Amino acid sequence: MSDNLQQIVYISSAEHPFTDEEFAEMLAVIRENNEKLGVTGMLLYKDGDFIQVIEGKEDILAPLFKKICSDYRHYSIVEMMRKDIVERQFKEWSMGFHHINNDDPRLEGFNGFFDDHADHKVDPGDALNLLLVFRE
Repeated sequence: MSDNLQQIVYISSAEHPFTDEEFAEMLAVIRENNEKLGVTGMLLYKDGDFIQVIEGKEDILAPLFKKICSDYRHYSIVEMMRKDIVERQFKEWSMGFHHINNDDPRLEGFNGFFDDHADHKVDPGDALNLLLVFRE
């Protein structure tokens, strides 16, 4: 069993616009599973698009990400970054979540981020930085 910590950042599009109830149900399951697996991370949602970071042991993340990729609730999944890490950046979150609206001041500097992701023009560093902005 590997003790190597990894971090995976990906973007995807929702299969349909999510309701608050759907988010609540989905997040309850994700958080429970992540706590059991020792996975931490953050999920952002804006206008039908997701960006997520997950962190954990490499041998846990690989099958988890495969499962995430087969989830019917989203499509056009693009792995932005997969890297070994020494320390978790989202260690306080079994799965942090923000439903972002257009006037959120934290989006300053990331205005085109969600528009550009459809064309795969998103810089992986920008993707991680956006998640870190919402970590606090």
